[in-house]
Amino acid sequence: MLNGRQEKLLELLAEKQDWMTSRELAELLKVTDRTIRSDVDAVNRQPGSLGIESNVRRGYRIIRRQEETGGKDRTSDMVKASEIPQTPGARCIYMIQKLLFENRELNLTKLQSQIYVSGYSIQNDLKRIRKMIEPYTGLKLVKNLECISLQGDEHMKRKFYRDLLVAEVQENFLNLNRLAHLYKNFDLIEVKDIFEQVLEEYDYSIHQSMFPMLIVHAGTSIERISACHYVQMEDTQPGLEDTIEYQIANTFFERIARRLHINVKEGEVGMFALVIMGRRASNYASDHIKLGERWLNTRRLVEGSLMRLLEVFGVDYRDDEDLAAGLKMHIHSLIERARSQMALEDIFLDEIKQNYPLIFEMGVCITGYLEEELGITIADMESGFLALHLGAASERLNSVRKYRAMMIMPYNQTFFDMCEKRIMEMFRERMEIVKRCSYFEEAEVNRIAPDLILTTTAIEHALNILTVPVSVFVDSETEARILEALNKLDKNRFRLEFASHIGHLMRKEHYHRNLICQTPEKVIEVLCDKLEKEGVVDSDFKDSVLERERLSPTSFANALAVPHAFQAYASKSTIAVAQLGQPVKWGGFEVRLVMLFAINESDQRMIKIFFDWVSNIISNPRQLERLVQDCSYEELVERIME
Repeated sequence: MLNGRQEKLLELLAEKQDWMTSRELAELLKVTDRTIRSDVDAVNRQPGSLGIESNVRRGYRIIRRQEETGGKDRTSDMVKASEIPQTPGARCIYMIQKLLFENRELNLTKLQSQIYVSGYSIQNDLKRIRKMIEPYTGLKLVKNLECISLQGDEHMKRKFYRDLLVAEVQENFLNLNRLAHLYKNFDLIEVKDIFEQVLEEYDYSIHQSMFPMLIVHAGTSIERISACHYVQMEDTQPGLEDTIEYQIANTFFERIARRLHINVKEGEVGMFALVIMGRRASNYASDHIKLGERWLNTRRLVEGSLMRLLEVFGVDYRDDEDLAAGLKMHIHSLIERARSQMALEDIFLDEIKQNYPLIFEMGVCITGYLEEELGITIADMESGFLALHLGAASERLNSVRKYRAMMIMPYNQTFFDMCEKRIMEMFRERMEIVKRCSYFEEAEVNRIAPDLILTTTAIEHALNILTVPVSVFVDSETEARILEALNKLDKNRFRLEFASHIGHLMRKEHYHRNLICQTPEKVIEVLCDKLEKEGVVDSDFKDSVLERERLSPTSFANALAVPHAFQAYASKSTIAVAQLGQPVKWGGFEVRLVMLFAINESDQRMIKIFFDWVSNIISNPRQLERLVQDCSYEELVERIME
């Protein structure tokens, strides 16, 4: 049986998923190097599926042990080491997924051994989940002995999941800089630059959400071509070579071939042209493909895949023509690979799994459906590629996301039109009216699933949907009521976005407790040096933070400072935190808590979310005072999530 300190040691290594020196571990656990060595020995003597590997120079890291006999895992239900959720935010998403789609209830004792965290950490995670579901009336976590379950209306569970999905992408699906290092034989960023140059020459624009997927598709094609694996194009309709997309793809691959000294075949050009086309690709590719002795209709397979997503997750992508076309092209390629027994390389599967777990889960769902329909086993990597298409579709959905209103008015058409026009003149940027009805019908409201109901007549219902009484003439009182409702929806959305993202940004190894420094510059130096040592930021980052600080101190009230950089980005978005052992004079304030925000270029939306939170916290003196009190990492995350 492991003691509390040994459990924390495992938790630290599981979160890090990389080497940590004995000195680093000793500092975090407040013990000696000798105690760390003893604890490592104790862990490795303990029966179980995870152990600790040691290296004289690099320190320690977590490993996955196997049975002495047969080389198989001791317990099939243990989480793989590479899939252990590494942060509080990731653990919350992990548990929510389990509760929504895999288990009616979770055994908390078993969960501790699966993801190697203490019971205390799991209890704090459950508090965060309760905060996340607060806006969803009727949803609640119910504990029964050692088990926990999520109970409530199914429609509300689906709404909760859809909102989590939107919060996950937030105009930030795929980080090309982070993916670039996964391609060993060429520079993915250079490939991106060449593609952008070709697009500019042809004066051709591509939807922003599609661009990362196209680059990853191109990168994977180049990786496969370098290994002499080529895609074949069959049943292509005539006229494809005359399209501008084909000319773009051809010019792009000609330049790539010269730059990387590879031989590109016609099938690669045609396939990439179809991917660029998006929804129009269906005009140039057959709906049918042969697998064994069967002819398969790929259009129907796409329809079935999207229906399965709707049934399982309650997310409806059936109207997204770009997604349908992309999935069709991918299913054609998937079947081609199955026929030729050719597998995709496992290039970025872990990146998708770790950073977009909800999107990846939907990719797995489609893979399961296709296995049923095709009668073949499909590799995990295909789920990652399917997730690319789904992530782009989710970002398109999110980029035009307005609140969806249902309008109920038992009057004639003229009054209806006049009222709707006045309301939309005022709130067009924030909401759209998706359905107009003369009466309230619960089944129809559930089918539409609006964010709010606008009604000119009093109605009573038990649904958890904001209902706003409005005047047919849309007076100032009506305007105020609608504005109040939209602001409330904004607040709920912000809370979910914040809870979904902030837990991923704060990591235990970047938390400094009782840090003693004499000046703001020294605090910044300590935080930045640690981030630079771990490869999170480069050597210029600290200078950029200090330069920003010289322009104007980043302290707020007598408590908090949030130093950050202008035009200097991190490889991975992170918040480094220092609880100061003694207050530091920072501008005109005595600061006790420092939160240094290091942002990745593709995560810039997080800046707004973070500073919205800062604005809220400094306007609440009682909550701010509690936040800056000395505490453990787990307690700090809990306070931030309140």
